[in-house]
Amino acid sequence: MLIIEEFWFDRVLPVESCWPALEKNIVEKDVILIAPPGAGKSTYLPLKLLEHSKFAQQKLVMLQPRQIAVTSIARYLAEQLGENVGQTVGYRMRGESKVSDHTRLEIVTEGLLTRMLQKDPELSGVGLIIFDEFHERNVHADFALALCLDVQSALRDDLRLLIMSATLDASAVSKLLPNAHQLESLGRSYPVEIQYRPQHKKLSLAHQAIAVIEEALDAHEGDILVFLPGAKQILATQQLCLQRLDSSVKTHTLFGQLDKQQQRLAIQPAQSNTRKIVLATNIAETSLTIDGIKVVIDSGLENVASFNWQKRLEQLTTKQISKASATQRAGRAGRLSPGNCYRLWSNDTQQRLISHRPPQILETDISGFYLEAKVWGSELTELPLLDKPSRAQLEYAKWGLTLLGAIDANDKLTTLGKALNNYGCHPRLARMLVVSQNSDHVQQSLACLLVAMLEYRAITELKQQTLVHQHLGYLLTQLNHPIWTQAKRWAKRLGCDCNGKKLNIENSVLGKLLCIAFPDRIARLRDNGSYQLVNGTGATYSHFGDIYTEAKSDWIVVPKLTVSEHADAFIRLAEPIEESLVHALFDSHMLTQNEYSWSSSLNKVVARQIKTFGEIKLQEKQIEASDMAHCQSIIVAQIQQQGLSLFNWNDVVWTHIYRLRLAARLEVDGWPDFSESALLQELNEWLVPYLNGVVSLNQLQKLDWANIFNSRLSWEQQTHLNNFYPTKIKDAAGQACKLVYSADGQVEMQVKMQHMYGYQDSPRIANGQIPVTLTLLSPAGRALQKTQDLAGFWQGSYGQIQKEMKGRYPKHFWPDNPATAQATTRVKKYM
Repeated sequence: MLIIEEFWFDRVLPVESCWPALEKNIVEKDVILIAPPGAGKSTYLPLKLLEHSKFAQQKLVMLQPRQIAVTSIARYLAEQLGENVGQTVGYRMRGESKVSDHTRLEIVTEGLLTRMLQKDPELSGVGLIIFDEFHERNVHADFALALCLDVQSALRDDLRLLIMSATLDASAVSKLLPNAHQLESLGRSYPVEIQYRPQHKKLSLAHQAIAVIEEALDAHEGDILVFLPGAKQILATQQLCLQRLDSSVKTHTLFGQLDKQQQRLAIQPAQSNTRKIVLATNIAETSLTIDGIKVVIDSGLENVASFNWQKRLEQLTTKQISKASATQRAGRAGRLSPGNCYRLWSNDTQQRLISHRPPQILETDISGFYLEAKVWGSELTELPLLDKPSRAQLEYAKWGLTLLGAIDANDKLTTLGKALNNYGCHPRLARMLVVSQNSDHVQQSLACLLVAMLEYRAITELKQQTLVHQHLGYLLTQLNHPIWTQAKRWAKRLGCDCNGKKLNIENSVLGKLLCIAFPDRIARLRDNGSYQLVNGTGATYSHFGDIYTEAKSDWIVVPKLTVSEHADAFIRLAEPIEESLVHALFDSHMLTQNEYSWSSSLNKVVARQIKTFGEIKLQEKQIEASDMAHCQSIIVAQIQQQGLSLFNWNDVVWTHIYRLRLAARLEVDGWPDFSESALLQELNEWLVPYLNGVVSLNQLQKLDWANIFNSRLSWEQQTHLNNFYPTKIKDAAGQACKLVYSADGQVEMQVKMQHMYGYQDSPRIANGQIPVTLTLLSPAGRALQKTQDLAGFWQGSYGQIQKEMKGRYPKHFWPDNPATAQATTRVKKYM
């Protein structure tokens, strides 16, 4: 068992000890404050800073990464002042705000600060921005901090920043804020006893959790906080709790998609004579103090939203938490009294956990922030970010925003792009709203409902329905569904009335709206029954969908997919569209290109004209291979792949090459290298100039190779080659005999023996350096002897051959001393 470090409660919050230093330094400097959960940084310091003389006439803005923390902290701080939320202390978050002209401390979600900065870069009237829970490294917080630093350096050197974090590598933040003063506060916590309960492989997470919940209820007093990765596991565990636990144990859930009333019930103290179990995601990891919690059961898992770069899709992956998260979760049991923590993994696994989770900015689709930076007047990589996104992230963002029309082909912000950024949602959904503004109220209302539906979590009742119009049809029968609340907010922005009773779903309008928002997810049916998306991803309907009872459309647009363990992603939500709509909307993004390739079956370069939309091939037809530069590059690539054997040269060409290689080896420097490796490496120099009009292997083989090779030699070298490395020499009888050069540098000549009478020794080439190997033939042309030492042959084995030949060819001349005899081409009768 492990005991977390203990800090006993007293009447003073631990962070109060930091206040004198903070009060002093915040006047002239930014401050980085490290304080563990329970130190009071979120509840004590904001009220003290409101009293600071430096900010007497200014507002304070405090960022929180989670909406539930925004409302809870605002309510708590307002209560400390004896006021209602919206007076001195207020809050803003997407779709909801409680502020007034008297509000001096605004608690906001991080995206809201970016909107405030874009609207008013000077942040008029704001004196201090507090980044709370910065250790979570939310991408919105990273980006907002970068913008604030930009404002400080260019517009507001009096603006102060306070970075507050439970656990953080302060050195990294210090590089961005080199003049900031660093403070550290001890937390306060009662001792927490850690016990490990590794999961059984055969048990689901929900069954493992309920088993430990039952153990903890029997062994300990107080309420229990259970950390689970997501809503699916929470609801499954809740069902088991309802089935197996006593009615005096009340189960609450706490995750992002719940309404605020349900979230508040989870935070409030349990009623008398009852015990409370809170099943929560990592939403309860920091900021919130849940009354009555004395036991934490930690699954050690969390759902992490990231971007799959291979499939170009956002995905929600269940991952093991970091050591920092495990420490914070366990600490929730020791906020109010000594507590206990059960970890559903082993101590060995604990030692292998990563120290901190990677920053979100390195794992997410940054398209929205790429656009935000453009609107800000900067490049994303030029902003003072703690971590820079990768090149792949930047290229994907640029490609997607170009398809949406937010930036042009030169990476410049467009008027449309600026308009998209005003809506505070993903650029693709903003485009749907912007485009619908030029349409009638019916289309505007449909766009508002569609955006609200796509932003919402999956409609549980329709989880096996895969068509968008089915989901919209369901909503038209459920006018009290929460989606309508957000739809009406969007309608208010557009100035239309989103009335479900008047709304008709037109498939053509629906398809158009989806296409302009998800151009990268337009898909075409493949031969195997799956789909090819514009962005290159393959997609298929999952086995449980009802799509198999319907005819598959040739074209669809897919707003929702999930990454699967298979090669293709699973389609969760799609809508059939007409190909004509795709051409009408995206003709300017379609490319027509000529593609050249080598056909192994035809042994020639073939050319095709291909029209594509992203990775979808729309049309293909064969055309004449007329672009010689393309043809030449294809031929060169094919030669480099197959080697010189592709040419299928005859003996004459090879003999020429071997002559050249022999000369290059024996002569002084300056002769070209005719080795195979050199010829392949220098194809562009010696071969390409002769390939004009050549598109086939047959044409290639008919080239004048002797002329091509000789063109690499100077006139003097060509003369020297012909004089000293001849292709023929005369025998003693005066007849020309062909010389055969071989790869190993040997030179051979076949000649009838009678033609060599009178030769004292073997002939030589290369200025006498290379003896010619003679193959001496009988009158019938059969080989009698192979030698480079003709004189030795005459004196040696010739006598035996002479005796044999006289018997076989008596009419021919077989002298006793051939070295001094007269060479002849005749029989004895005519000599």
